[in-house]
Amino acid sequence: MDNLCFGSFTWPNNPERYEEKCVREPKYGENGDLSGVKPMKRTITGDGTFFGATAYANFKALLVLMERGEAADLIHPVWGTRRAFLTELVSNMEPRENYVAYRFTFQVVNEEA
Repeated sequence: MDNLCFGSFTWPNNPERYEEKCVREPKYGENGDLSGVKPMKRTITGDGTFFGATAYANFKALLVLMERGEAADLIHPVWGTRRAFLTELVSNMEPRENYVAYRFTFQVVNEEA
């Protein structure tokens, strides 16, 4: 597989940008001393364009998955599979014929649970 997938949706052309941000927040004890770190949070963001006769249908298909509010496998052809929720989907500009620019955010399900 060479294309990004989320649940039942496969990108017809991969996003131009795909970024994974991993954060661990500090955890403090009762006396205020650093006692460790909280579980890692991984957020995935990206943007791209859908073009051609199916541009709007592709955007709407992702929107349907977001509306369901369910976690699904996000499969990157290089970085592998992450279980995630689609938490943001934005059309970035005034729609044009056969062209939709978009950006997305996924929140990965806690990998340490």
